[in-house]
Amino acid sequence: MNKEHYRLLMAEYEAQRMKNAALEDARLDEIRENAPDVAALVDKRHQMILGGIQKIFENGKSADVEQVMRDYNARIREALVRAGYDADYLQPQYRCPICRDTGLVGDSIRTECQCFIKRLREMDEQDDGGAGFERFDPSVFPADPLPGTEVTQRMYMKTVRKKCEQYADAYPEGLKNLCLHGSSGLGKTFLMRCVAKRLRERGLDAVYVTAYKLLDDLRSEYFRPGSRDTQAYFEADLLLIDDLGMEPLFESITVETFYNVLNERTLRNLGTAVSTNLSRVEMEKRYTERFTSRLLDGRVCLDVPFYGKDIRLRRPGAENGAD
Repeated sequence: MNKEHYRLLMAEYEAQRMKNAALEDARLDEIRENAPDVAALVDKRHQMILGGIQKIFENGKSADVEQVMRDYNARIREALVRAGYDADYLQPQYRCPICRDTGLVGDSIRTECQCFIKRLREMDEQDDGGAGFERFDPSVFPADPLPGTEVTQRMYMKTVRKKCEQYADAYPEGLKNLCLHGSSGLGKTFLMRCVAKRLRERGLDAVYVTAYKLLDDLRSEYFRPGSRDTQAYFEADLLLIDDLGMEPLFESITVETFYNVLNERTLRNLGTAVSTNLSRVEMEKRYTERFTSRLLDGRVCLDVPFYGKDIRLRRPGAENGAD
């Protein structure tokens, strides 16, 4: 989760609540001017609420008060219609009636509302870190030959970029899955974001998520149904899982979770892309051969190994092309 996006989104929700309150006040002022009989009922209801609260403190009973409030609400709605307004004109204004524009739901345990999660994902996707195939600069990679070859790392990364771009342009035709694997600092994350951006430019639903967040979301949803919006992980046109292998390994949870996601998406004929520092042998050891063979099946997967030196060590501050 991008903490800065989270903070900005919370501020956005607070600003929305202020807009809601301003709209409610403006509507009430309008009613006071154009329909004073309705305004009188609203004021009377407010007085009854204050009196009802006092009665609750005195005798602990609220049934009668609640009935009185229902009666006043009905009278106000009828009076609004007679005055030519919508019956709900004075109701509280919310973009999301579930969280009432707080972004949070729940009583003792507060979790993010589905609307908040969706908006946060949109912000994460919009902030692509400057990704774009046109911004992938092979010149940041060394011009030294890769061990045992005459091909330089720079030349090889041009080929890698081309393969990833062709995959993104062809999807969902051709190979469904994509696996970028190799050491850190070779450009895997950047190219994952490039693929995601290209698919979204083509109108496809590409969901980019780290392996850590994917596992956290699915675990939370399992133990607290409704706490996380996880449908996109199963239904998006392409799911891109970054840093596979960096998530915690929970016994009987992690492996099963990732296999279930991959299996469900495979059954739906949907692709899954991953980036990882693990080799195939290491992936099989961590996630089992069943998972690895399904992901890396040569009939459905574009397997792209990354070789060479970590460019973050070569040129501190380099961004384009680095993980």
